[in-house]
Amino acid sequence: MNRWGSAAVGYAGLTRPVELLGGMRVADVYTAAERVRSTAGTLEHWAGRLAAKRAVLRLLGLPPTAGHLGQVEILPRPSPACLGDAACLDGHPPAVHLTGAPATRADPRRRIRVSISHTHDQALAMALASALLPEDTPPVVPHLPGDVPRVVAPSSGRLPGHVGGRRG
Repeated sequence: MNRWGSAAVGYAGLTRPVELLGGMRVADVYTAAERVRSTAGTLEHWAGRLAAKRAVLRLLGLPPTAGHLGQVEILPRPSPACLGDAACLDGHPPAVHLTGAPATRADPRRRIRVSISHTHDQALAMALASALLPEDTPPVVPHLPGDVPRVVAPSSGRLPGHVGGRRG
């Protein structure tokens, strides 16, 4: 495993997500949750997510096949203060969730973090493998007195059913 990976995805002159994929199917490359998050956004959301997936695969030393891309999920990571509902208007940094071959290549003692940026015609992403930080512990979801606290699963880094937020 490398210490970092980067990728750029150009989207100038393109109008549909499938045009970013070089013949791969959208349903093979993007998870169902990613498709839901990106549908309301612009093509730059799709390109940014694809750049992040490619950067993670470079970090892990895996080729960017449809199968591998589909096993890297990039979604916003809510903060502990977020109630995890559709009313959340806070932006959240992207979080990486791995399955399949990428998950087996990742070092469990490290967390993969991504940063995504855009220009007028390109999405750029950087993936880093870093030591675990205090905020990497599963956050407890705020609850009312008498409720049972819910904890976010450490492998997903996101709240179940969370669809709010401004970032794609």
